[in-house]
Amino acid sequence: MTMRYFTFSLIPLEERDFHPIIAALKEHPDLSPEQLKYISLREDKTGIVLVGLRGDESAAESVFDEHPSALDWELIPGDSGFYAYVHFDDSDPAVGLLELLDEYRLVLDLPLQFTSEGWLRVTVIGSDDNIQEALANVPDSIKAEATEMGTFQPDDSRAIATLTERQREVLEAAVELGYYEVPRQATYEEIADACDCTVGTVGEHLNRIEARIIAATVT
Repeated sequence: MTMRYFTFSLIPLEERDFHPIIAALKEHPDLSPEQLKYISLREDKTGIVLVGLRGDESAAESVFDEHPSALDWELIPGDSGFYAYVHFDDSDPAVGLLELLDEYRLVLDLPLQFTSEGWLRVTVIGSDDNIQEALANVPDSIKAEATEMGTFQPDDSRAIATLTERQREVLEAAVELGYYEVPRQATYEEIADACDCTVGTVGEHLNRIEARIIAATVT
């Protein structure tokens, strides 16, 4: 059987999000969710998630203390920002989406990244038929917008797979803002603003990213 990977953006519709806790984190002015490092559904239909965040840790504490969907939680320091390990309740559409993974025997390629629009960038791995059937059964409150698909290679050494989390963030911002369009639609300054870093850091990251991708392409 040929295994495929399928990358898509999950876009919340009908003023709903993937889970009420994610919505609360995204709505707080002092917090910015960046990725889901780990997520799993338990037998009782509650779940466990490790969320990568930037911002005020005390604001995150307030969100989890006050939100009924956070059954238990703990904050963990990170190299840049911090993580929240959260036991969350059985709210949809998160539970429905995770159940699709089990039903159609799909594997998540972690971490899942949040885009600048607040959408969730997801890559799943499985048979082509199972991926298509799962996408056809995505809850109505979520739109799945495809961005990439292809044959999955377990020993994938694509240059982009070796980038650091920060390099991926800068590259994603550059692509979304139009830096690589012709004519160019974005500047280093705009990318720096989107990534909350300096112009020099953007230049350094993009130079390293481009060198790595070019070297991988010609070797």
